[in-house]
Amino acid sequence: MEFGHKTRFGIAVELDENHGGSWLFGRFCYWIAGEMVGDYNSGTSLRDVLFQMKYIIGDRGKRFSPDLLNLSNEKMFHLIFSALNEGDDEIFRYVKDDLMPARFDVCIPVDIFDSWRIFLVDGANDTRLLYFNENTSKLSAINLEYDEFDKIFSEAHAYIDDAYSAHGD
Repeated sequence: MEFGHKTRFGIAVELDENHGGSWLFGRFCYWIAGEMVGDYNSGTSLRDVLFQMKYIIGDRGKRFSPDLLNLSNEKMFHLIFSALNEGDDEIFRYVKDDLMPARFDVCIPVDIFDSWRIFLVDGANDTRLLYFNENTSKLSAINLEYDEFDKIFSEAHAYIDDAYSAHGD
């Protein structure tokens, strides 16, 4: 099943024929600007994906930072990455003090995304999605419509949730 548009932002989900009941073995990846992000062919437990998706869904509407969007992609990525991994507080020159930088992280913490860092920042009218592959050291970005990511993400979440309800213990 595919959600969204591969040329902008999309999610591909496939439940294996032998899905292991509530484990929901299958495949999952993001499509960003025509590029597959995540190791779709390796497969994963869609149950684990589902359980981790709730945090990203909970951050919907809480990633607003127009000052970050005014920065270059490289600077924005560096600020978010440093805040999350090194405890650097320089990001707070660009965001409200009560905004948790982890809200920008939309990379589902499962094995198929091990080599990826994916950040989403909302502005007044649009959103920027940054994605970095650690294996190639390549930083890419795409501007999306405001809430485009979250709508597609929610649709994929509902689909996996329905599958879990149908096959769970």
